[in-house]
Amino acid sequence: MSFKYYKTATLIPFILVLSVLFNIVSKKIEALINTSITASELYSYIGVFSTVSLITITLAFINFVGWKWWIFKWLIDIPNLNGRYQGELISSFIDPATGNPMQKDCSIEIKQTASSIHIFSYYGDKGTNIQTSRAYSVSEELVEEKNGLFQLFYIFTNEPETLLTQLNNHAGTAKFRYYPDIKTLDGDYYNQRKNIGTIKVTFKQKKRLGRLV
Repeated sequence: MSFKYYKTATLIPFILVLSVLFNIVSKKIEALINTSITASELYSYIGVFSTVSLITITLAFINFVGWKWWIFKWLIDIPNLNGRYQGELISSFIDPATGNPMQKDCSIEIKQTASSIHIFSYYGDKGTNIQTSRAYSVSEELVEEKNGLFQLFYIFTNEPETLLTQLNNHAGTAKFRYYPDIKTLDGDYYNQRKNIGTIKVTFKQKKRLGRLV
């Protein structure tokens, strides 16, 4: 578990307070358990109510669930980007059929906890609903700007659908600014095929589908 998005000034005192509190709780639970021989023997193997275990359980809860709640904003305050976004990609690559920059339908899905964020994206030709490629992030970073908005940076690997042999695997980088009032990611990308472009997607639903449509 990474703590890079936590507020260090409050995380350390929080852990110290938990240590004191759970040490008291742990001793009381152990005293209660020791009144039963069977429970005492079982606890000697599990040790789930030790101070370290209780702290670990608490931090795990915050990491996966609690960080989304306003009551934990004092500890970690990053946008919850979980879910599925849909929109459009416009590439510098020239479409040979039209002579215009290539446009693609785009779906981006984000899986996020307090300590990590992973991005999966799916692309297809405009209006066809046919998926032509998919990409996934291999390195990610959320950065807060001075105005309080967040930027999302990541490195990705793109894979074409197996039947589309005219394309090949390639890597690239992407940068988005997140606008929380309209739940929109707006940014640009660059890939090793020397194409650049823009991507703009808007939140549609919490459920991730793992495909373009």
